[in-house]
Amino acid sequence: MAYPLVEGNIGKYCILNGQIVDFDSIEGQQLFVPTEEITYYESVRFQEGVLLFWEDHMDRLSKSVAAKENFPIDPDTYQFFAESMIFESGMADGNVRVVLTKSLYLIYFSNMTYPTEEMYKEGIVTRSLTWERVEPHVKVFRGDYKKAVAEAQTTSTSFGMPYEVILRGNDGKFVEGGRSNFFVLKGNTVYSPSEDLILIGITRKYVKDAIAEAGLSLSEGAFTMEELVRMETQEDDGPPDMGLFVTSSPFDILPVSSIDDQAFPSAKCPKLQDLMAAYQKIVHAYIDSHK
Repeated sequence: MAYPLVEGNIGKYCILNGQIVDFDSIEGQQLFVPTEEITYYESVRFQEGVLLFWEDHMDRLSKSVAAKENFPIDPDTYQFFAESMIFESGMADGNVRVVLTKSLYLIYFSNMTYPTEEMYKEGIVTRSLTWERVEPHVKVFRGDYKKAVAEAQTTSTSFGMPYEVILRGNDGKFVEGGRSNFFVLKGNTVYSPSEDLILIGITRKYVKDAIAEAGLSLSEGAFTMEELVRMETQEDDGPPDMGLFVTSSPFDILPVSSIDDQAFPSAKCPKLQDLMAAYQKIVHAYIDSHK
């Protein structure tokens, strides 16, 4: 399914093959016309003017391209223009999107909805979607997938409108979020599906470091709704020993308070709170070392 090169843009211009292009220009308007070219992309969050985990994003972008068409990419050039845009804008926090096809590269500020403070404290509402992704390791625009996720995200649950969609395979086991990785914390173990089933998120890499820092262990595992409910109801009195959460560049670590019409008290899990604090230490250390 054809998809445009630009979506959810903010600002008046982009960088197209090294040139400033106004979105209102004829050339700029063409970027909103769906294209049949394979389109690769990375959305990179910046905080305090620092592109977070830039090297990891570019490594994943390179691997996505190599898996499909294997043309050369130029991360140093993309970084130069991205940082120049950030400096000129005066923005401290936001999101930059890098888009590639075999014939062009494109850099622009993209609109990103970041979680509210209440979401971190209370958790988020989510809805499930049965969908097995094709080539999950390759990050390209797929119109059918984006349409299915968007439709699921506009369907209310008994807890309200979902902030994220959780994908499950045909076996009913939850594997990842529509724009995030999905984890289950139980006891001292954090479970994640096999990496060959998911798009390996950049945040995921540093969450794994935070898991070790918080004194927890990571194990492979995926669960159905019935299994999650059974795990949650087996808990003793006291603070929750189980927490579901999603991770991504915009989210960091975000507790899940419900899936469909089933509630989970994830945000009240002390070990999940410790994990979130450990991850923030890693983020701030990165920012300090790259200013």
